[in-house]
Amino acid sequence: MTCSRRRALQLLGAAGATVSTAGCLSFGGLSSYALLGDEEDLSSIGRPYLWPDPTEIDAVTRVDFATETKAAWLSELSETGSVTVRQWPLVGRDAWGTETRPRPTFLRRDGTFYEVRISEERILELERWHFAVERVDETPPDDATVARPPFDLSAQDERVLDAALEAVYAGNDGFLGTPEFDELQTVEYHHELDAAASALVPSPPFAFVEYEGEYFRPVAERRTVVVPEWTYAVSEIADERSRFEEHAREAIVGRDLDDAGLSDAAQDVLDDAIAEEPRRYEEGDPPSDALVDALDALGIAADLRPIGEYDDRVDFRNVVVDYRDGVYRFDLIVTP
Repeated sequence: MTCSRRRALQLLGAAGATVSTAGCLSFGGLSSYALLGDEEDLSSIGRPYLWPDPTEIDAVTRVDFATETKAAWLSELSETGSVTVRQWPLVGRDAWGTETRPRPTFLRRDGTFYEVRISEERILELERWHFAVERVDETPPDDATVARPPFDLSAQDERVLDAALEAVYAGNDGFLGTPEFDELQTVEYHHELDAAASALVPSPPFAFVEYEGEYFRPVAERRTVVVPEWTYAVSEIADERSRFEEHAREAIVGRDLDDAGLSDAAQDVLDDAIAEEPRRYEEGDPPSDALVDALDALGIAADLRPIGEYDDRVDFRNVVVDYRDGVYRFDLIVTP
């Protein structure tokens, strides 16, 4: 027996139990869906698709790579057509359920526009030193070694210590309130940070750090970490801006929903999602025919996984489509 995605989704138990039927995928109950929409201005292609200066793209590390390092990678990419890097996401990625997917990415070098794609992706396991600080409530003993600003450290070590202090309160405005994370937030010594030349690892020269009226204990440890490595390749598009804009628009806009044969009810879902207030359409579990039709048209429904595999909220981000004589960006938020 063949079972449609709509039928599988609708077999989600209202009480959250897993339902299994012949020919259908089994799903747990999704407690809420929120579909958000907004206009996407593609009249002039810019960020996040085309960066005027790609060296401004941060590495996926707490201490960024040097601008000169990124510039050298970009030169190699334009001169040879490819470059392999670690932990630098030149091609942006959007959340897609529990995974991510690459975003159309473009460069302009010496007056010529290029499209950048990921030609190969690898995940490496490497041993690297890490440094962190954890807040302590007690005042250090009188005989303890306490570091205070200005820190007597090398430029590299000061960057590491600053990043470690910022990591404790990532997401907060300054050093106020409760730390954002329960677990230790470490600064990784990547290939541009010389652990052998660092005074912070393996044994910091101080027992505590005093900063903004609070005390922190340094932690240094060696860990096995997962490091993404990407090989990027470029293909030339055009010198003329107009030809580039045309190409980029076709790459960014994935679907034309006006040709999707949407039901009136599914169009109502999309219309609610792009309405001025609240630019949001919400449903509980189980999803209606209208919502499933809309998610099918957006290319999201096929990648929804059993709710039991979602421990926390997941997002499906940046679905750009033609709809009603305009261009719109849709996001789906699924909350188990």
